[in-house]
Amino acid sequence: MSEDTETLDLTTDEALLSSLAVHELGELKLEPFSLLRQTIAIDLCDRTPGFFNRLMTVWVCTLSPKDALKAHADSEDAKLKAFSWAEGRGYSLSNASELDAAYDRLEKEFAASANAHIRSGGNGEADPNVGGRPA
Repeated sequence: MSEDTETLDLTTDEALLSSLAVHELGELKLEPFSLLRQTIAIDLCDRTPGFFNRLMTVWVCTLSPKDALKAHADSEDAKLKAFSWAEGRGYSLSNASELDAAYDRLEKEFAASANAHIRSGGNGEADPNVGGRPA
């Protein structure tokens, strides 16, 4: 593994807690990448990966839940605000390493928690409703 590669090897619980933990972007505290922010970021993003999607995802994590919902309600205004925020912090296509690092961390944690599976034989009992009608 190269020095530039970071691997997250997290248990299910660790992945979930990490994705909901407080993160920072420089001196700025990022809000947790909660279900609300994940959903809004997906709606704001384009269908092709790149700077735009990284910016939208990280920017949504700077918003309070109420402001995130406002961003979702007016996506055009939200996108303009996100770019204004980025320019105000000095980000550009050629100067985005801090933004990229924050995005990569959020995405890795989200992927780790989304790909988590229940361990077989957790408590030794089968789910009573597997394959049948509710009890």
